[in-house]
Amino acid sequence: MSNYIRLMRPKSWLKNVFVFVPIAFALEFIQWDKMLNTIIAFAAFCVVTSAVYIFNDICDKERDAAHPVKCKRPIASGAVKKPIAYVLMILLMLIGFAVAYIINILVCVFAAAYVLVNVLYSIWLKHMPIYDCFCIAAGFVIRVFAGAASYGGAFSEWLFLTTVAMSLFMAFGKRRGELIKTDGASTRAVLERYNVGFLNGIVFTCAGLSIMFYSLWALTRGAYMIYTVPLIIFIVCNYLLLITDRDSHGDPTSVIFASKTLIVACLVYAILTVGLLYFGTAA
Repeated sequence: MSNYIRLMRPKSWLKNVFVFVPIAFALEFIQWDKMLNTIIAFAAFCVVTSAVYIFNDICDKERDAAHPVKCKRPIASGAVKKPIAYVLMILLMLIGFAVAYIINILVCVFAAAYVLVNVLYSIWLKHMPIYDCFCIAAGFVIRVFAGAASYGGAFSEWLFLTTVAMSLFMAFGKRRGELIKTDGASTRAVLERYNVGFLNGIVFTCAGLSIMFYSLWALTRGAYMIYTVPLIIFIVCNYLLLITDRDSHGDPTSVIFASKTLIVACLVYAILTVGLLYFGTAA
C-alpha cells in the first residue's frame, strides 16, 4: 500500500492550494457554501494530479530507472507494475472528473484541460526548452481559474500575472536545480538545451516580476495590503537562496517542506493577509 501512496505523491497536493487563491483574495472565504465548493474543487484536483503523476511516471519508467534518485519511484523500481498503474491512473482520473462535475461543468472542463496540458507535457513538450516550463506554469494558472469557477467568482488581472510569474519562477528554478545538481548528466533530455547563465537570468527575472505584479495587486486592495509586500520579498529571497544551493533539485514542494523558515513565513503571510483583507479598513 505504501508504494501506491508514494505513486500518488500526496506531498505534491500542496501545489493545489492555488485553487484557494481566488476565493481567499475575493473576500469570500467566510461564505461557507462557496468555500465548500472550493474545497471540493481542491479535492478533485488532488485526485486528478495524482493520476497525472502516475501517467508521467509510466512515460518516464526507463529514464527514471537510470536516475540515482528517481530509480526508487514505485514504477521505475518495479514495485508497481505498469498495467496496475494504468488502471489506478484511469480510476483516479474518472473520480477526479466526477468530483469536479459535482460543482459545475466549468470546473470539470478546467480539470480536463489540466490533464490535457500534462499529457502533452509528458509525451512531447517536456523535451522542448521554454515550452516545458510554460506547461508547468499553465498547470498552476488552470488551478486558479478552476478555483474561481468553483464559486462563480472573477479573478484579478494582477493576481493572474502574479500567478504566471510565480509559476514560471518555480518552474525555471526547478530546471536550474536539476541542471546544477546533475552537472548536465541527467536523464532529462531537455536539460541539454538549457544553460546555467540563461536559467539564472530568467529565474531572477521571474522572481522580480512576481514581486512587482503582487505589489501592483496589493495597491489595488487599499493601503493596508501593501504592508504584506516586504513579507513576500522575504519569502521570495529565502526561496531563491534555497534553490540556488548546489544540493537542491529545485522542486518547489521539497524546498518548502524542507525549510522551517519558509513554512513559518508562509503561515505568517496567510494569517496577516486574512487579517488585513477581512478585518482591515482600506484607506
